[in-house]
Amino acid sequence: MTSVGSVSFWQQDQNFWSRAQQGTQSQALSSAVISQMFGASTTLATGLASIANQTALDRVNTALTAAVQSALNPSSTSSTTSSSASTASSSTSSAATPAVTFAAPASGTGTVPLTSGTSLLGLGFLTRGNFTVSDGTYTTTYQSTGSDTVGNLIGALNANAPGNAQITAYLNGSGNLVITSKNLTDTVSVSGDYASALGFGSNNATFAPTAPSPPPSSPASASGSSTSSSTGSSSSGSSSGASSTGSSASPASGIPKNSSFALQTGGTAELLLASSGSAGSILNLLA
Repeated sequence: MTSVGSVSFWQQDQNFWSRAQQGTQSQALSSAVISQMFGASTTLATGLASIANQTALDRVNTALTAAVQSALNPSSTSSTTSSSASTASSSTSSAATPAVTFAAPASGTGTVPLTSGTSLLGLGFLTRGNFTVSDGTYTTTYQSTGSDTVGNLIGALNANAPGNAQITAYLNGSGNLVITSKNLTDTVSVSGDYASALGFGSNNATFAPTAPSPPPSSPASASGSSTSSSTGSSSSGSSSGASSTGSSASPASGIPKNSSFALQTGGTAELLLASSGSAGSILNLLA
């Protein structure tokens, strides 16, 4: 007679709950991995967007700079005509353009290379350690949680919450933290218990905006005429004499007053490009 082995109901119940517990632990681990991957992808997307935005701004600023410099390079032409000769000569010289300084927002750069995934705790941030950025009117203060990263800090600084400093934070190509004002007037300052951990300190804590250079003087133009006669009497028709006329005129630049100050305050960037001969709109520069 063959005996058939069997498992007791109690053992079957234990096996069932053991498998259920293993399944629950596996799901918890999978959820944790998915959460970490989502956080990393979000931080990466934010960083890439900041870099792409800065690159686009640099390209537009470069195009605007070239257009302004081209517009501010006047040339003078002089010509002399003599009534007693049949030949004429003309010469053209280009006037040297002084260095032009354009207005730029306040911007500060840290000296410590970072990545978005760098742990703040690894940089020396203790729990509730703070990092503060001010624009002179509003202030953003970030407190470390003890398990956060540089990406979390950048996200908090860029949050457009009421009362936050009007600044933009991102990592440049060298991995340094860059903090830039959103306008051309505010002075940005950085402070906090652990500002030095991000490359900011007493000599690298306050950043003022760049003021534009004063408008250059307009090219001088003069014209005059003189008439000399061989006799002491003057007549309206038949006196003999020599007459010479000299004039110099500055070419039209197509821009009001031909000054950098007028370019910055008198119109839009698109009008500036159009006035200097560049076709299309500013958006075309991003392509």
